Amino acid sequence: MTAPRTTHALDVYEIACLAGGPDRVVDTALVALVQTGRVRVHRPGQLMTVDLSRRHPVEAAVLDAVGPIGHRSVDTVRWRLAADERLLDVVHRLQLAGLLGHTHRLVPHLSGGRSSPAPTHEGRRVLRHLEAQPPADAIAGGTDAMLVALCGSERLSDHEFRAAIFEPGRTVSPVWRGSRSSNPVEAAADAAQAARQTHQIIHTNPGIFLAGGGPTAPRVPSPRNHRSRGEP
Repeated sequence: MTAPRTTHALDVYEIACLAGGPDRVVDTALVALVQTGRVRVHRPGQLMTVDLSRRHPVEAAVLDAVGPIGHRSVDTVRWRLAADERLLDVVHRLQLAGLLGHTHRLVPHLSGGRSSPAPTHEGRRVLRHLEAQPPADAIAGGTDAMLVALCGSERLSDHEFRAAIFEPGRTVSPVWRGSRSSNPVEAAADAAQAARQTHQIIHTNPGIFLAGGGPTAPRVPSPRNHRSRGEP
């Protein structure tokens, strides 16, 4: 297979983004960070940072999102990084290289899906080449990061290791509903972030709660109540 021409050699996190979007990038980084001892599994599905050393801006973003206090789930980490510039930079680089387009598609993962840019024709050709000839990993060598980047966490052969990181995942609540975490510290942090996001939404879109008979919609008296009191 002839290698496609790209503007630069892709690193493991760019490959993850091309193959599975931003959530795949987070999953890839978590596997690398756990296997190199920088993130610890406190209990299945609950993670904490124990070493802040990083080899890439994506790893720095994930370490920040996991944090040393409380125990973050993978869904929480994905949620906290949804608008992080360090992950968005990966997307932008791939777009500039002509490998990602500007249209979106739903990327499946364990907790649902997220809209992300779709690979272009050239991007799909690059992926086929990478799958046939996986490159050496200069960032997270010696880990399963490249496997996860190309194929997803479900391809990890160690099922106990996979479950320890990715299961059980919790569903992340919408920004106006706070947190469903059973961990008090994580729940408090998520609730505070949700409150800030809700405040921004309200002040940016003041009519958001007025549509569809929202809280300020006028109350219409029921005709049945009038009849029960003998009124016409």
